Amino acid sequence: MIEIKNIVFTNCKKNPLTKLFCFVNYLLPLRLKYANESFVALINRTQQGLITLDKDTKSHTRFKITKLILEENSTSIANQLVNYVISRYRAMGAHAFYVVIDEKSDILLNIFKNELNFRACGCEYLYKINSINTSCTLFLKPFKKDLAKNVCNFYNESINSFNRFLFSRETYQFLNKYEKFVFYNDNENKILGYFEVATKNNLDYYINFSIDFAYNIYLTDAIKFIYSKLKQKNKNFNLYIKVKDYFMNSKELIAILNENNMEFVSKSRILAKDYFKEIKEDNLFKSAKIIFNDPTTA
Repeated sequence: MIEIKNIVFTNCKKNPLTKLFCFVNYLLPLRLKYANESFVALINRTQQGLITLDKDTKSHTRFKITKLILEENSTSIANQLVNYVISRYRAMGAHAFYVVIDEKSDILLNIFKNELNFRACGCEYLYKINSINTSCTLFLKPFKKDLAKNVCNFYNESINSFNRFLFSRETYQFLNKYEKFVFYNDNENKILGYFEVATKNNLDYYINFSIDFAYNIYLTDAIKFIYSKLKQKNKNFNLYIKVKDYFMNSKELIAILNENNMEFVSKSRILAKDYFKEIKEDNLFKSAKIIFNDPTTA
């Protein structure tokens, strides 16, 4: 019989302070959780699988599955793990869940799409920004808290209407800890672009952004500006940029990155399940086989 527990209630190798940190986070409602949560599947007290959920840019209701670890020949456990955490989080008020999977990961795509009935709702293209000429004519302005509402409206209006329900943000989600910049028109009375630079390890940085369709050409200048800012603070770093095709101008942005010889890293499928969709019922590990571990930010 499979038993699923929060990792804090297992014999995981964590120091007492970390365990206390995880336990307090476990007790909190979704709105107040300050860290991701991991759950493990046990058979006869032996750990067979692990899943981790993370808030999507501080969202209280939308969560990203960022890690799935299974023992060899234990893929069937993925179904029970995913359904367990979805049921648990839905009962606490979560509305949507999604996962970003490299399109080359056939096994994982099959699990989420065919066995768990996650729906395909877009693709994410990841590019690496190698050393570039940082001379540019575009200067981005630092994000200010009083701009959050206007930035939120701009961001949401840039998303395709049929994807807006799943991927739109609330104003509070722009008050995260990441460094953020805004691109204005000449009179500085209209927002034309928003750039968020996120990192988990202070080494790998990811640009999440939205830019006005008519100003796509300024994307490379914005990248140069951000690269130069990071270079002032970091001797060594890696900079990546994500293009998500649920934004209306994604095709043009991908073309610009390709034309400027940005290094293409991967294309991933975005699979999601929201509360309108019925959920189909159907060393932590020795010889562990990590079939999914998303290193990027949510």
